[in-house]
Amino acid sequence: MQRRLRLNVIVCYLIALSAFTGIVRAMLMFDKVDAESSCLLSMCDVDSGCVPVGCSVDQNERIGCGYFNLNIYQFRQCYQPGKKDDENEEEAWMHCAEDYHCSANCIRIIASRFRLKCYGKSDCETMARIHDGGANGCRDSNTATYWKKVRNLCGDACNKPIFRRQ
Repeated sequence: MQRRLRLNVIVCYLIALSAFTGIVRAMLMFDKVDAESSCLLSMCDVDSGCVPVGCSVDQNERIGCGYFNLNIYQFRQCYQPGKKDDENEEEAWMHCAEDYHCSANCIRIIASRFRLKCYGKSDCETMARIHDGGANGCRDSNTATYWKKVRNLCGDACNKPIFRRQ
C-alpha cells in the first residue's frame, strides 16, 4: 500500500514537473537555431578541430573544455543542459562540454538569448561573436578575429539564416 502511494506521488510529481517545464519554455520564447548548421560546425572546427580535446585557458583567463571550449560561465548561461540531480555543476559542465550535442545546444541557447545585441550582423556572426565574447561579443572588437576564422571555414554558408521563430 505504501509503495503504491509513493509511486503515485512520484508520478504526480513528474507530471507537474513536465507541465512546469513546458510553461517555462513557452514563457522564454527563445528563437531556435537550425540543428545542422555549417556555422556551428565551423565554430567547432575553429575551437577544437571538432574533437573533445580537453581544456585550455582563453584570452580572458577562463577555462574552456570540449568541442566548443565551453566555459563554466557559458554553461550557467545556457541553464546547465543535461545536469543530473546527483552531479555537481563542474561535473555536469565537463560532461556537457565533451558531448557535441549538449555543448552545441548550449551555444544555441546563449546566442538566442543575446542576439538582439548584434543588430545588423548575420546569424552566424552573431552566434560566433557571442560565443567568443559573451553577451556583448558583437560589440567587442576582440571577437572579430574568431569570427573571421569561422567565416573562412564556412564561406557562403555563413550567410544563411539560422535563427527562426517557432
